[in-house]
Amino acid sequence: MVHEYIKGKIKEFTKEEKEKRYKYLGKEVIDVGDPGLDSIPEFYGIANAIWRDWKNGEISTKTAIARLALLKLLTYKSKNRKIKDIPEEELEEVRKFIDYVIQVIENESKRSQR
Repeated sequence: MVHEYIKGKIKEFTKEEKEKRYKYLGKEVIDVGDPGLDSIPEFYGIANAIWRDWKNGEISTKTAIARLALLKLLTYKSKNRKIKDIPEEELEEVRKFIDYVIQVIENESKRSQR
């Protein structure tokens, strides 16, 4: 009985739905390659999309910083197995960019509160 209920609630996605599903907030950062964060352009694209959404007032400062912190966490090979083949130097550059975006958001947020 429970299995039938669960089976009835599970939704099968078409190929088009799956492609649309793997995007940051359903917007412009399309998943490249396999599902999940597995390439440098995806990291930059998501960081820029978070920054843009924050600038446009679609997400709060707290939400933007939390999402960027999670994105940065996923640049570590111990937290994301899909990036095992990416050189550490490139991942460090992504981390620096994410830190920069966090700093800009924090500074702009403090300025607008005055």
